[in-house]
Amino acid sequence: MKKQKLKKELGLFDVYAIATGATLSSGFFLLPGLAAVGVGSGLPLAYLLAGLLIVPGLVSMAELATAMPRAGGVYYFLDRSMGPLMGTVGGFGTWIALILKSAFALIGIGAYLALFLPDVQMKPIAAVFAIGFGIVNILGAKKSTSFQSVMVVSLLILLAWFTGFGLMNIETANFSGMFGEASGSLVATAGLVIVSYMGLTKVASVAEEVRNPERNIPLGMFLAFGTAILVYTVGTTIMVGVVSADVLAQNGGDLTPVATVARVLMGPWGAILMTGAAVLAFSSVANAGILSASRYPLAMSRDHVLPRFFSKLHSQGAPVYAIYTTVGLILVFVLLFDPSPIAKLAGAFQLMMFALSCLAVIVMRESRIESYDPRYRSPFYPWLHILGVLAPFWLI
Repeated sequence: MKKQKLKKELGLFDVYAIATGATLSSGFFLLPGLAAVGVGSGLPLAYLLAGLLIVPGLVSMAELATAMPRAGGVYYFLDRSMGPLMGTVGGFGTWIALILKSAFALIGIGAYLALFLPDVQMKPIAAVFAIGFGIVNILGAKKSTSFQSVMVVSLLILLAWFTGFGLMNIETANFSGMFGEASGSLVATAGLVIVSYMGLTKVASVAEEVRNPERNIPLGMFLAFGTAILVYTVGTTIMVGVVSADVLAQNGGDLTPVATVARVLMGPWGAILMTGAAVLAFSSVANAGILSASRYPLAMSRDHVLPRFFSKLHSQGAPVYAIYTTVGLILVFVLLFDPSPIAKLAGAFQLMMFALSCLAVIVMRESRIESYDPRYRSPFYPWLHILGVLAPFWLI
């Protein structure tokens, strides 16, 4: 059976939209209240530290994706650098982790909609969203990323509006004691919020479908990283500055902090608009999650780890059976389980994959394999990569 190739139809903005849309969700709309419990007014510092700690894994993923632009991301990288066993563990683990993150995002939609529709059952709504995104993905990566681009642009416009109003209403007194938190609390909170940045590397799993991957993958990932760290640090600064960390941390942590702040800034309409932004954010995560997760069974099928039908492509060029299975598993987690606590474990697994990606760069470079010729080479080798191997385990 001849291996079917995915179409190269994604450009730089598509890469940026996937990475950005997969990143700006729970980290901004859900976690700040929980993080404020641990670190108080030092909340923006925790997000900044988490962003810096993700850099080694990010640059390593960018290098591996330009050297091996194939579907499957982490699975393909680990399989080629450390052998089939490590690749299989990484492939199955990352596939399930992305499925859990997508299910968690769909449940996150419910947390915000419940502010205005408290009597509506959210699990069926989450299931409908999952099926809808599955259909979009079956139409092909280009259709899915075009839809993703619209959601991301709309989200960024709403966040810019929120930021503009927020910066004019900051109370500097709310930042007293910002640098007084114990370093242990700051690091522990950075470990909690570091999952906010993990969507940045989802694009590595669709590298095979990217035009000029040597340029577009690293550039798209780094632009998305810049956007994410700006939104998280400025956004959390506004949250603390407008309502104070104590308000965010009430009752164990506000689960809808952006709506709370928007209501203070602009009244009920502000809360409604930012609830719309939250729905866009969680939807873009779920859509990007299905897109990237479905490429793992496709890649494993090509290597005969999974049945061959997972690598079968639809007339639109999409791995239809891989998408069916991915959406089916998301529905199982949404309807039958609470994916929230399991998604935290999935976050810990993804941290381990970041560490192994840094190790994979070291293995590939030290092996002196002639065919390993990345157009983007991550800087400060090997010290940055050694840090990238050790830091995730410390955070876990």
